[in-house]
Amino acid sequence: MPRPPCAASAASFNRLLLPIDLARCPLEVIPLAGGFTKPLYGEIVLLHVLDRRRNRPGRAMGESDMRRAERHLQRIGRENLPSTVEASFRVRTGIPHEEILAETHAAGVDLILLPTFAPSIWRRWAGFGGGETARNVVAGARCRVFVVTVRHRFNCFRRWAGEEVGSPCTT
Repeated sequence: MPRPPCAASAASFNRLLLPIDLARCPLEVIPLAGGFTKPLYGEIVLLHVLDRRRNRPGRAMGESDMRRAERHLQRIGRENLPSTVEASFRVRTGIPHEEILAETHAAGVDLILLPTFAPSIWRRWAGFGGGETARNVVAGARCRVFVVTVRHRFNCFRRWAGEEVGSPCTT
């Protein structure tokens, strides 16, 4: 897979963290992550945070939710990351920006590649430029943060739901 042109002149990083919301997965940013990582020696950590604030009443997040999310991360890595880069998959439960910053520290990350979605015109007119998670990660990170605006969303849970039931090995 060719390196993205914008990454060709940029520094290469040993360990990159790519937080992914699996309900709104920005697949277009994954090749960019491969371009920012050192070939053969680099590692990309794909992270999904199960937001405890969005937990439905009467249903606790459990091991099955974590395993399902990890299977989706592995599939994303297998299908979209260059084979010259090592990939790690992490699932955490908590408040997203806190868990992203905790994983950054725990994994010794050099760069956070943070995908964000462009706010709607109504949100821009109201003065909301970005999300709470992005603001808090940029403010609290001890390493470099590269914020990428993405346009396309892919819901892994919906798209791969039928495949999960049929065979646990497909995701």
